[in-house]
Amino acid sequence: MNSTQTAVVATLTVRVPINAAGSLADGATTVVERIDAVDRLEEATVRGLNPALNETTVDLRVRLVLTATPVDERPDATTVRNELEDGVGIKAVEDVRTDTIETADADRPPTQTASVVD
Repeated sequence: MNSTQTAVVATLTVRVPINAAGSLADGATTVVERIDAVDRLEEATVRGLNPALNETTVDLRVRLVLTATPVDERPDATTVRNELEDGVGIKAVEDVRTDTIETADADRPPTQTASVVD
């Protein structure tokens, strides 16, 4: 069975604890990478900071890839927003855009195309 992965570009507001290791950007990306639905974080750009007493909120523009799902169950932008909002440390999710990445079944060999050489 083929599956798909969903590429997502979104703006997130992330809570980073005061004692987080590394820089604020490192702490923010760690929060995003821990979300169950996220397979990998490909890019993160810090867009703003808001320090508070026990945490700093970081506004990030991210490009990430969600875990694979069956082709007939690909998530829409609302579902993706909800999955990201469910992540611990995520304060807000805005401007979600999705794109589907087709992935082949590991048990099936890749499709081969023949080429003609003159």
